[in-house]
Amino acid sequence: MSQTRPASYVRGKRVLVTGAAGSVGAALSERFAELGCSGLILLDHFDHGLLDVAEAISKRHPNLQVVDLLCDVRDRERLASVMERAAPDIVIHCAALKHVHLGERHPGECVLTNLIGVRNAYEAALEAGAERFLLVSTDKAAAPVCVMGATKRLAELYLANVAGDSAMQVKSVRFGNVMASQGSVAPRFAAQIAADGPLQVTHPQMKRFFMSSDEAVGLIVDVLAHDEADTAVASYFMDMGEPMSILELGRKMIAESGRDIAIEFIGLRPGERLEEQLFDEFEMVTESALRGIYRLTPNASSLIGHDDIAELEQMARVMDDAVVRQRVFAKVDGALGRQLSAVG
Repeated sequence: MSQTRPASYVRGKRVLVTGAAGSVGAALSERFAELGCSGLILLDHFDHGLLDVAEAISKRHPNLQVVDLLCDVRDRERLASVMERAAPDIVIHCAALKHVHLGERHPGECVLTNLIGVRNAYEAALEAGAERFLLVSTDKAAAPVCVMGATKRLAELYLANVAGDSAMQVKSVRFGNVMASQGSVAPRFAAQIAADGPLQVTHPQMKRFFMSSDEAVGLIVDVLAHDEADTAVASYFMDMGEPMSILELGRKMIAESGRDIAIEFIGLRPGERLEEQLFDEFEMVTESALRGIYRLTPNASSLIGHDDIAELEQMARVMDDAVVRQRVFAKVDGALGRQLSAVG
């Protein structure tokens, strides 16, 4: 990870963050306030969280113009309207459904937020004249086996296809698990320990990549600031070292608590796998000029377009969840040219 995070591209710019009420969105908004943006536009559909973040940042940065926008990224027309009025220079799209097993139960919702929401945000940013657009993606987009990861991969492929000739700089970043973020394993373990257990672990061999909130925010800031000679739309990930054992994390937290807490293995939930990966054989990996950060570009044929998105949107709104899930993975398989996934 680079140690210098230039702020020159932020100063005097209006920055819009979708999903601003989430853990990463809130931390990122605070960082841009510190870097000297001229205006901060916080967009979310979670009213209480949005109000809390906006008020907190306004108190810490009284001279900064902070605007809260209560809006759902799934609402294409309203999002375009509010973004046009906000006129952001930089748009960071953090809004997403992130829970794997919940996404397996509600694949249509995953499509509408994680894929249709990305299309809507990209189009709105482009029409509003934004200079830079960045999608926050996930390591689960690599060789996806869950609907959440599959919709994120499709969103990456969509941007790579439609944004190549755009004057707006478009990138995405893949995150591992962000420590202490909403819904992550560490806060869940902490709550179980506080309740005297048991500590619930899915599988003794489960491992995950972890990054701190500062690392996650730093990755976004660095990637946004960096201009590559190759202007192709790319995804980026940082070197997070070896994946961490979830069981060992739980044992460490128990030891630090000083309590005698039992550990219960509950088994893998739908859409989960023992280990994640950061890239797969359908994309090219190169070192970026940023230390510890790697650049991913999809194979030339691994793209989806407007018609694919429209088809999935229609199905997500009217079809049975099982059909939606099957079509999502069929789109991934078709785009990547791989054999049909055994994920059903």
